[in-house]
Order: sequence, then C-alpha cells, then structure tokens
Amino acid sequence: MNRVFMKTHLLGMPFSAVIHRFKDIEQGDAHDHPFAFTSTILHGGYIEQIFSITEEGHWHTETVHRKPGDTFRVEATCIHKIIGLPNGECYTIILPEVKVREPHFWRFNEQGISCRVWSKRIFKPYQPAVSPANQQVR
Repeated sequence: MNRVFMKTHLLGMPFSAVIHRFKDIEQGDAHDHPFAFTSTILHGGYIEQIFSITEEGHWHTETVHRKPGDTFRVEATCIHKIIGLPNGECYTIILPEVKVREPHFWRFNEQGISCRVWSKRIFKPYQPAVSPANQQVR
C-alpha cells in the first residue's frame, strides 16, 4: 500500500479479517474509519494519540500504548493517529463490522478543528452538531 502501512485481506474465511503491518509512524493527519472494528495486536505494539471533541467544539487528547496481546474495539467515529512504534514495526488483525460512514481526516491546531472526507481535498472547519435541546425556538 505504501512505505508506512500495508494491509492484507484474509479471504475464504467465515468472517472478514484484515492483517495490518505498520512499518513507520504516520506523518499525515489524524483519521477515523468507515466502520467499527475489533483489533488485536499480534506483534510489536504501537502508541496512538486519540482525539476527543467536546459538545462545545473543543478537544483533548489521550495517548495510549497498545501492546502485543491487547484486544480492543475501535468505533468508526474514533479519531486517532499512530505516533510511535516502540519495537520498530507492528502487526495487528482487525475484524471489521459493516460500513456506516465515509471516513475523514482531521486537523487540530490553534485555529481550531478542521476535517475533510477522505475522497475530498479541502479541509473545512468543524462545526459541532446542535442538539435539539440547545436549539432556540422561533
């Protein structure tokens, strides 16, 4: 796929599974996914930065070290980025669920939050969703 990341789809099984090989850290933007999935670290491990957006449109980050043998669920809306490979490379197996959305790339900086759909080139400012309880009645 590229010098940083390769994936292999395992065919002929009664379920969908994909092997991921991370050979270097991601230099690009944070991203989310088109589907939720369960991931297991097979070899190596990685360090990821997870971004959470508040209802007010602010964000905070959490750094998580995933180690060999760790199994965890990743929601489609989870925004993250691989920032470290402590053992030089990492292999995972994921069990993807059904596609529920188009994936996005995300930027977090002094100007705020911006994102783009994976198939588009232009980043647009993120607008928090307005909940019905916060809408004004006219």
